[in-house]
Amino acid sequence: MNSERGFSLIEVLVALFVLSIVSAAGTTVILRSVSSKEAMDVAIGEASQFTAAHSRMRDDFAQWVPREAESRPGLDPQSSFVGGGVGDSTLLFSFVRDGWTNPGLKDKRSGLIAVRYIYDGGAIIRQVQTRADPAYNQEPIEQIIFSDVVEAYAEFSQDEQWVPQWRAVEGDRAGAPVAVRLTFELQSGERFVWMFLTPAGAML
Repeated sequence: MNSERGFSLIEVLVALFVLSIVSAAGTTVILRSVSSKEAMDVAIGEASQFTAAHSRMRDDFAQWVPREAESRPGLDPQSSFVGGGVGDSTLLFSFVRDGWTNPGLKDKRSGLIAVRYIYDGGAIIRQVQTRADPAYNQEPIEQIIFSDVVEAYAEFSQDEQWVPQWRAVEGDRAGAPVAVRLTFELQSGERFVWMFLTPAGAML
């Protein structure tokens, strides 16, 4: 008598049912892992963007120099620091800073550059003039710091309070505010308040 026999139909169906449950669970775990990795990559990318933007602004403020210049050549008065929409509703702040390298001394210029931050068209934009006193028709180099911005404004520290505008006049001992506060909100609903110090505090 032959003792060998195959699986019954019920055994096969039970095995397939168990296998389908295990496969579904494994697929769910894999999909969640992929989604988590994508979410982590997005979060890391956003964090890197914020870190780079904050570092850029911090370095600009840290290298401010008490040097009068025109925020917009031929349009604005001479000032060592201007901000908060003075003369231009899009203006956040503008000033001259030091520290621009000149490899090989190829250009006949100093290390001073003019930086200007504006909020225009839903974006925070950094504009750079490669000279403190650029020519009237010289176009600035632009870098979009943040896009998808629904609100942005700057405030300036003055006598233990925050004021919405700043313009350093001739003979101003400090020239720049001791601190600048930038508030902005993204379309995602995220709201940020960044504070920066300037070297003006050491001059008081």
